[in-house]
Amino acid sequence: MCPRVGCAATGPSSTLPFPWGPLRVHEKNEAELKLALAEGLLSREDVEALREEAARRGVAPLQVLVERGRLSVDSLVALRRELVANAASEEVMEAESPASAEPREDRADSDRKQSAPAPLSPEGAGSGPDDTLPPGGAPPTSVDGPAFPVPYWERYRPVRFLGQGGMGRVFLAHDVRLHRDVALKFVRDEDPELSRRFVAEARAQARVDHERVCRVYEVGEVQGRAYIAMQYVAGQPLQALSGLLSVEQKALVLRDAALGVHAAHQAGLIHRDLKPSNILVERAEDGALRPYVMDFGLARDWTGSEGFTATGTVMGTPQYMAPEQARGEVTRLDRRADLYSLGATLYHLLTGQAPVPGANGLEVFSRIATHEPRPPRELAPEVPADLEAIVLKCLEKDRARRYDSARALADDLERFLDGERVLARTGPAYRVRKWVARHRRAVAVASIVGLAAAGAAGQGVMARREVSRREALTRRFTEGVERIEAQARYSGQAPLHDTRPDREAMRSRMRDIEASMREAGTVADGPGHYALGRGFLALGDDAAALQHLEAAWAAGNHEPRVAYALALVLGHRYQRERLEADRIPDASQREAKRKEAQARSRDPALAFLKQGQGAEVPAPEYADALRAFYEDRFDEALKSLDALGTRLPWFHEAALLRGDILLARAVRHALASERDQARNDLDAGRHAYDTAADIGRSVSAVHRARAELEQEALLLELSGQGDVQPAYTQGMEAVWRARVAAPDEADTWVLEARLHRRLAQVRVSSGGEVEPLLTRTLDAAKEALKLAPDKVEARHALAMGWWQWARYRQGRGEDPREQLHAAVAAFDTIPESARDYDFHLDLGLVFKVWADSEDGRGGDSLPFRGKAIDAFREARKRDGQRLEAWINLGTAYVNRANHPQALEPDKDLEEARSSLEHASQLDPGHVVTWFYLADVHRTLALRVRDHGGDAGPGLARALECYRKAVAINPRLPPLLNGVGTVLLDQAREAWDRGDAPEPLLDEAEQAFTQAITTAPTVGFAHNNLGEVRAWRATWRLARGEDPTASAKQAQAALQKATALLPGLAQPWANLGQVHQTLAAFALKRGGNPGPDTARATEALTKALEINRSLAQAWRWLGETQAVDARWKASRSSTSDEGFQLAADSFQKALDLEPTNLEQRLAYGAFLRDRATWREAPGQDARKQLQQGLSLTEAVLTARPGWKDANRLREDLRRVLARLPPD
Repeated sequence: MCPRVGCAATGPSSTLPFPWGPLRVHEKNEAELKLALAEGLLSREDVEALREEAARRGVAPLQVLVERGRLSVDSLVALRRELVANAASEEVMEAESPASAEPREDRADSDRKQSAPAPLSPEGAGSGPDDTLPPGGAPPTSVDGPAFPVPYWERYRPVRFLGQGGMGRVFLAHDVRLHRDVALKFVRDEDPELSRRFVAEARAQARVDHERVCRVYEVGEVQGRAYIAMQYVAGQPLQALSGLLSVEQKALVLRDAALGVHAAHQAGLIHRDLKPSNILVERAEDGALRPYVMDFGLARDWTGSEGFTATGTVMGTPQYMAPEQARGEVTRLDRRADLYSLGATLYHLLTGQAPVPGANGLEVFSRIATHEPRPPRELAPEVPADLEAIVLKCLEKDRARRYDSARALADDLERFLDGERVLARTGPAYRVRKWVARHRRAVAVASIVGLAAAGAAGQGVMARREVSRREALTRRFTEGVERIEAQARYSGQAPLHDTRPDREAMRSRMRDIEASMREAGTVADGPGHYALGRGFLALGDDAAALQHLEAAWAAGNHEPRVAYALALVLGHRYQRERLEADRIPDASQREAKRKEAQARSRDPALAFLKQGQGAEVPAPEYADALRAFYEDRFDEALKSLDALGTRLPWFHEAALLRGDILLARAVRHALASERDQARNDLDAGRHAYDTAADIGRSVSAVHRARAELEQEALLLELSGQGDVQPAYTQGMEAVWRARVAAPDEADTWVLEARLHRRLAQVRVSSGGEVEPLLTRTLDAAKEALKLAPDKVEARHALAMGWWQWARYRQGRGEDPREQLHAAVAAFDTIPESARDYDFHLDLGLVFKVWADSEDGRGGDSLPFRGKAIDAFREARKRDGQRLEAWINLGTAYVNRANHPQALEPDKDLEEARSSLEHASQLDPGHVVTWFYLADVHRTLALRVRDHGGDAGPGLARALECYRKAVAINPRLPPLLNGVGTVLLDQAREAWDRGDAPEPLLDEAEQAFTQAITTAPTVGFAHNNLGEVRAWRATWRLARGEDPTASAKQAQAALQKATALLPGLAQPWANLGQVHQTLAAFALKRGGNPGPDTARATEALTKALEINRSLAQAWRWLGETQAVDARWKASRSSTSDEGFQLAADSFQKALDLEPTNLEQRLAYGAFLRDRATWREAPGQDARKQLQQGLSLTEAVLTARPGWKDANRLREDLRRVLARLPPD
């Protein structure tokens, strides 16, 4: 039994996650079996059994091997990677086969075309400003299209049709010679002029050699058809990613694209049709975004029926076309036309709109020269001012006011990303000039002189503000940390990968900020600490973030954005504190802890959230949800998130918050014993966290939150009657993902250790492999300490892992002292300041196991019992309303009271009863309380019996408590064992009263059999079943009946127990008792008891080898030796040696348990039999008879109504009366 079931967790889906792709479950399982066989993990004989078990349990075969300890989690990950790689290779081979180019009727016809630029014609009015896809890209899966124009070409093998544009059709093909995929473009018709221009412009593009420009590998002609072989980019057009990218990611992509455009300009090439669809974005293996600029210099037919750009006249797409290009100044176009198009592209990415609106292409075309774009921040307030300035500079009508080159644009975007002042920032004079351009009539009426003076004055004020060091530092640091946040989001949204290099790059930037702060002096404290606080918040280090943000606030930086950041950090802390408070069962104490958390974290978080109004936040609904969450208005918080919907598909924090809210509400339901509602919220929380993980694939905090939820689910099932395996497996899947994303975060390893230990705790009671789980517990805790040597939670997890292992070994009768020493050593490393309630509670558990171990080995357990009681009392002193301290204190008193040398057993039992009854009032639904309260009532009842009272009422109370526990969780074997034990006690009481014990013995056997059915590999139930059958055999022998059948049944059960618990003395002692009963029966019938006395002696000797202090073993050894002595006496042996050996054994039992009445009575009965033998050969038997009578009188003094004792006293007196006087 776990003495700490349901306590705070300081301390699956059924497989580890892997992208199996199209493999069906059956195929995946067969692939795993084949790999396990190939790796030598299985023999061929094992395959079928493993297949059946995996299918029966609904888990993967490799997961079964992990649970059996034949495969580590890390090895599982490696093997599944190999399987995924093999599957991926097969998919690629299938995709590249010629058959894959065959048309498929089940594909949508809308996917047939490869997109192209929108038309500059009324027919294109229904098109969006950018619905195109370049020929080198990866469009949606295409279907039937035009046939590949060059059949049986030895150089290129066709794969599939990609799409078509104004001048050509594009196919994906495989270069057989160079072993690479290419995009092959063929001219669309046989027009010689079109072919000439097609080839000439392609050759011009081939001159551009830059990593951000789609490369042209080859330009040539085959079978009379011109073609271009281009780099195949397996990416998506930029507009397809717009909703998934952060502002900084968009700036990064445009910066890289601008560098590619600059390289083309240097080669003398002007694109003339730059737009989002002509920038293809591919994700690298490490998750990095790699943009490619496509289709340089290709004119497009904007009058065609399919919506393509024209070949001739005005070329380009109106929504992204520079004014001079729209005016048809073809010969005067230069690189600055492409700068306008890049600016229009960035404008569309940031706002979702084109800079020049219009219902169709012609309307847009007509407004290009006169319409001034609205500033992006009016449409999207989250756009930084510097980025808005960059966009507007690109969109200047006068090309002289634009950037001079694409490189200049890229440099300014780099300055924005680095947090430096951008060149595009404009002062009041610029704004005046723009206002004049838009309001010429108003200007004619207004005073030109006054306006100029106002402009000059405003410019002077702005200049003075901009020279302020503090403002400059604020801008520099803030924009710098925005780059850090962008990197964090970019890294988090990339495919699951190790983010340590990413985070180190961020920390490097933060170190630069710290260096700048030192250089600038105290003037930098406010903005610098704010920037560092936000940086640590992005890195997930809330403690460091809070430290810096509080320093920023103390330095006078009271801007709304500082307040908002403080609200977030304090809110995170409040979430943790509230969960800890909600785990406290006692309502009054729980409420006190909640109020403490509210005063410390919640109230200041809400105050800062209010002061943070006006700060740029992802969405007001998110801030509303935070506020409601902090105020425990869970339903309203969820409604706010519902209102947000999917407007921010890149913002994983919204789904993460939803999961946090549902988890908090689930814990509240669990507290109210509303288990179904709790499970529903946990299921919904899983879905929310999965949504967050789909976005923030490499955000370790997201995966760790899911693992925390599964830990709560495991605890919910552990304290009730549910199955913990699904929660454990899903929790470990989430832990694995968190470890991949951040192997260096100690919190994840601590959480892993707790999950392993919790499942080990369950398996100790219900059966299953335990040691592999405990090994993983310790390994995870040690890894956490390696990463964070001062982390108290890691030290505590290590100590509890050692404790759990010691407890497991002790329960199996093995020596746990090595693990106990390690556990105490781990606890000793925890600093005094951190020795809280949990510390003392868990330290008490260590000493409890140590004391139990000493009892099992025959050592002195009393010192450890005392240390356990002291620790539990100290825990209770620190928090008198926590359930676990009361439970464990009560059990510690019970155990000390049961010790034969206990100094004040009655006082200890009363303390135990008081503690456990208080615990039952705190939580009537907790099984552990009823289990140990039953033990107290049973012990008290037996002591009442041994003092002459009636044990019946106490045993009835004990049975009632056990049955209450069974009603809560009928699957725990210790509860069923407890029921059977009390029923056996009642059967013995019935025998002593002269009633038939058989019905109670039958019930006891039924309880133990049910326990075995629940956990067949747990040996204690087998031992208990053997014990009740052994007593039935002894009882039948005493009644003069044949005990053989019961003895044989007992022997079978006890042999199973000794096999399962070879290091435990009790089953061997019980087995010795069975053989002694058979030997006594043989002697009674006049047969030879020798074989059975030999077997009894062997079993009892084994028991005493394990535990020399087991009084029961000495007593039955004495009984066995007495049978042997009587047998030899009946064979005319005159030696008293055998009787003396028996007397020595009885005396040893009595010395070990001097207050045990049964030992006294058994010794007295032996002395009567010995005296009877001595009387026959004429030896003096008076001394033995008087000693036996003395023992029996002492028993009857304590228990005067015991019939067996009264009969023995009469026998002793009668034999004494027959002896001649001295």
